[in-house]
Amino acid sequence: MTTLRYKMLETVLRFTGARNSIAKAVAKGNVPSVAPPMSVRKRWKKSEFQGRDIWTCEPKTGGNGRVYVHQHGGAYVIGLIGLHYAMFTKLADMSGTTVILPDYPLPPEAIADEVIDFANAHFDTVVAQYGAENVKLGGDSAGGNLALAMCQTLTPAHPIILLSPWLDLDMSTVPDDIPNEEVLLEPDGARKAAHQYAGPRDPKDPLISPLFADPETLPQMMIFTGEKDLLYADIVTFSEKAKAAGKLKKLATYGEFGHYWMFYPTPDRESTLVELASILRS
Repeated sequence: MTTLRYKMLETVLRFTGARNSIAKAVAKGNVPSVAPPMSVRKRWKKSEFQGRDIWTCEPKTGGNGRVYVHQHGGAYVIGLIGLHYAMFTKLADMSGTTVILPDYPLPPEAIADEVIDFANAHFDTVVAQYGAENVKLGGDSAGGNLALAMCQTLTPAHPIILLSPWLDLDMSTVPDDIPNEEVLLEPDGARKAAHQYAGPRDPKDPLISPLFADPETLPQMMIFTGEKDLLYADIVTFSEKAKAAGKLKKLATYGEFGHYWMFYPTPDRESTLVELASILRS
């Protein structure tokens, strides 16, 4: 059961046309990342890698030496937003883990191969600095897609964390007119963003759409998803393949929630944040 606060937030998102954000971003080319909001800005330190910003948040107290590199979502056309910084500031403090948010390049300035190369090269530097045993990797939505693409060429030491991952960028099982309650995703806009990101690659290339990857080549994974997410059916299909290959460490599904719900600043996400904090500190 969702809280009244969650329902009110979804109503606002519907009223403001949030589900059209991706299509609007595609029309502009992309929407760049924003800096951390003032409420948490002092907690985030900015560095640079290959000309891109890297944002790091250390836990307020009791750091455990662990590091979590999180690839942000946004359909590869929207950069970091305030919700990312706010949620991961809280998660850093809850887990005692340092969180790193790379501002990876977006199309049309960079397409899939370049984005993946950047993400892999940056991750390698984090591993070199902190040690593979201390570094975890994950992502949300398109960032989950990127984390899985990275893992087709590198092997992280820990299971990767996937929040509402985007697994079939062509969205071949999601008709444009499918009835749904999703407030953040709209199939046609997402598909256009995906084709811009894929460049000359086939959208069904496993590097672009890990739904079609051989799960034997992927690492252990932990997946969190809402059952009202427009991507839910693909996530279940992918999870079943991963489970059959012995690669699914965890699948957590939540019946009343849509895409990205764990980033909403409502009480509904608290138990999930507690679980994620436990995973990060382990």
